[in-house]
Amino acid sequence: MENVNLENAILYASDRHGVYIPQYFAESIKRDCVSGIDLTDLDILVEGFERHPMDYWDVWNDVEMNAIVTGPDSGIEYCLYQDGDLWLVPLNDIQ
Repeated sequence: MENVNLENAILYASDRHGVYIPQYFAESIKRDCVSGIDLTDLDILVEGFERHPMDYWDVWNDVEMNAIVTGPDSGIEYCLYQDGDLWLVPLNDIQ
């Protein structure tokens, strides 16, 4: 993703989660706020890379590239952006 403006982004998970960021995301996100992906992919991420070593990173790549998270109160749509930390970036801030 190019030209990401993090000014209005929301920090979802710091890089301290390391390789567990995808798992943390899948465990903590309200699934009814997520679209654009097969929600069963989140089940694979919840089970972790130890259980799904061949699929974990491929599934995370798909989730990171395609998931849309809609704020339950605001209705603002966000995409995911990871640069170590995991951010929710408003779609209207993507150029």
